[in-house]
Amino acid sequence: MPRPTDQQLRRLAAACVVVSLACSIGAVALHLAAQARSPEVPVFAWSNLAFGATWPLAGLVVVRAQPRNRCGWLLVGTSWISVYQLLGEYSIWNAYVSDLPFSDFTDWTSMWGFAVYLLVLPLVPLLFPDGRLPSRRWWPFAWSIVIAASTLAVCRMLVPGRSDIDPNVVSPLDLPGLDVLNYVVLASALYCNLVGIPVAIVAVLLRIRRSVGVERAQLQWLALGGVFVLVSLLLSAFPETPPAVFALGLLGIPFAIAVAVVRHRLFDIDVVLGRSVVFVAVLAVVMACGAWLLLRLDPEVAGTRRGVFLIAALAVSAVLLRAAVQHGVDRWLFPERESSRLLGRRIADAMSGSTEPREALRELVAAVRSTMRLPYVGFSGPGTPSVESGRRPDHVVALDAVAMGREVGILEIGPRREGEGFTRQERQVLEESAAQAAMLAYAAGLVSDVKRSRSSIVGAREEERRRLRNDLHDGVGPSLAAIALQADVLASHLRESEHGDHAVLIRDRLRETVADVRSVSHGLRPPILDQVGLEEALRQLVSGIEPLVGEADVPSLPDLPAAVEVATYVIAAEAVTNAVKHSAASRVRLEARRTPDGISLTVSDNGRGLPSHPRPGVGLTSMRQRAAELEGTLDHRTPPGGGTAVHLTIPLPEERP
Repeated sequence: MPRPTDQQLRRLAAACVVVSLACSIGAVALHLAAQARSPEVPVFAWSNLAFGATWPLAGLVVVRAQPRNRCGWLLVGTSWISVYQLLGEYSIWNAYVSDLPFSDFTDWTSMWGFAVYLLVLPLVPLLFPDGRLPSRRWWPFAWSIVIAASTLAVCRMLVPGRSDIDPNVVSPLDLPGLDVLNYVVLASALYCNLVGIPVAIVAVLLRIRRSVGVERAQLQWLALGGVFVLVSLLLSAFPETPPAVFALGLLGIPFAIAVAVVRHRLFDIDVVLGRSVVFVAVLAVVMACGAWLLLRLDPEVAGTRRGVFLIAALAVSAVLLRAAVQHGVDRWLFPERESSRLLGRRIADAMSGSTEPREALRELVAAVRSTMRLPYVGFSGPGTPSVESGRRPDHVVALDAVAMGREVGILEIGPRREGEGFTRQERQVLEESAAQAAMLAYAAGLVSDVKRSRSSIVGAREEERRRLRNDLHDGVGPSLAAIALQADVLASHLRESEHGDHAVLIRDRLRETVADVRSVSHGLRPPILDQVGLEEALRQLVSGIEPLVGEADVPSLPDLPAAVEVATYVIAAEAVTNAVKHSAASRVRLEARRTPDGISLTVSDNGRGLPSHPRPGVGLTSMRQRAAELEGTLDHRTPPGGGTAVHLTIPLPEERP
């Protein structure tokens, strides 16, 4: 059998609604005609009319938007209530006016047709708005409602008794020995009403707390419709309340569902729902207290000062109770107000716990995304590295990030659903987050400028040192050495003359000067770097460290700036020295290579590893300072296999942010 198309499903739903409205009109006409013929005809069941005529309309609205939505079809299924009411009015005519054909069938149908109530009332809140249960854990409960309502309907089909339509309408079946099924009917009805409906209400409240965006607004509209039903129930507790009041309350659910699907942004639903829930809660408490006072208070005291005092105390208590209930409702139904405070705390923690503004900016972006339950949050700007959390959608909402009077970037927000916006409160929170992100980006820019300036100074210093060493080593040093040789020759010729001692003194001074120049040259830059290059110098660090076994993995490296060469070699030498002296290792491995991040160096051993609470010494502090001077990072840790590993990364000038 081919699967029906969406258009066919919409037409089927529309046909069900047409049948429902036709049956409702027929039921009203039949009841009015019966009342005109017999004054004993009971009051019209307005609740059935409200249920059977309006709930299918709400289902049609849902099905037109989502043809395969289970909740929509469950609402459309309430069309049966109109059929049930029409058949019931037919039975009433038969009981009060005159005999009609097929009355046994309508009497029998009126015995069990109301079971749809027990099925729909708990399941609609569970399935709204997308037709799916909140989670798989709700499936057993949903099936229990279906089984209970079905069991009740089957039992009512079989057992003898009177109809809910009217006591004078009785079941045509008179099967003996089935009276025990009345207990099953009672248990099923109690389960659906006293367990199913309250649990469904709790499910809606939980989904409101956990949902966001459009789904949250739709659920809030459903909750508002439920509030109208509760108000009508409370008002129906008074004997003078006409039955039509409860019927009007039943209209709240279909109206709320229709608005939730078509115009969920019609009002500020947060405010409306919050105040409505508070009103119902306070009204229920006041009615309960008032009923208790009426039962406990002597009627003669009601008009005395004591009675007036008690009523005044009840009114004051209601005012005080309203504030407490309002606070509780805000915390329960509107967790995003707590989320804004939570977001503020998380941002403050990120700013206080981060060592770098860029890291704090990354934490801020992640905090905004997780707290606001957004699919994507990103920050970008000129001179600032992009920070992202989540996958960027095709459409984003861009907020300007302004700090110190100038725009430093853009905070991009991915909407929860395509075309969905943000509430006023959410927009305010996001704008505040953009302002804080702007300050962090501005600070990150300043820190980056300082680091870049320091790196440039260090690089220029090392280049100047290399130039000076080359000049001393290749120019001044050899010249002084040649002069010293000439002075030595001169001293040997003047040995017997009166100037011989002066010549020897000059020769010795020149030799000391040559040694000093050589010492200064070596101090400016490790000479091995110019003698064999960085690659071979690194290999030699681990080639003669007996009794340890040294391993070197140093492929060909590109030409590096003087500062990078010196820092890499000095840090490697210090790390190897620490491994030999302090690690009690038998093997030391050195790796150096060019990576996309710059120059990477790792010195590892298989020794005892780091203590549980290591305290950095002079050597480790010096290594970190050298790395920081070039915007590099140094990581000192114990790897999973044991031992100690020192990892250095230095970005090359063209790769620095």
